[in-house]
Amino acid sequence: MEEALYDTSTVIRIVAKNRQRVQGYISILTVIEYPPALGYASRILYPEKRDYHLAVRWQTLLRRKGSPMPAVDLIIAAQAYNRNLTLITRDKHFELLKREVAPDLKLILEGE
Repeated sequence: MEEALYDTSTVIRIVAKNRQRVQGYISILTVIEYPPALGYASRILYPEKRDYHLAVRWQTLLRRKGSPMPAVDLIIAAQAYNRNLTLITRDKHFELLKREVAPDLKLILEGE
């Protein structure tokens, strides 16, 4: 599998269910949202200025369409996009992001 960035929702599930290290990147924003993630992280990814700029651009477009997203999720998605990583998540609103403004975002939506 390609290199991946795991969203908070997926990290919580991995930690709760498997108690194993996450084999990919975890954003520092995920660690802030869910501190136990730090003990299961293989690699921590810190946002760069370009990630914030892209998140603002996406949010502007989403707001025009009446579908804003949580800021942290947009930054995590921007981190994945800017580094050509696959974003692995359980949150369906990332599908909206991909469909509406970021068609090139590599996304895997995990089910139950």
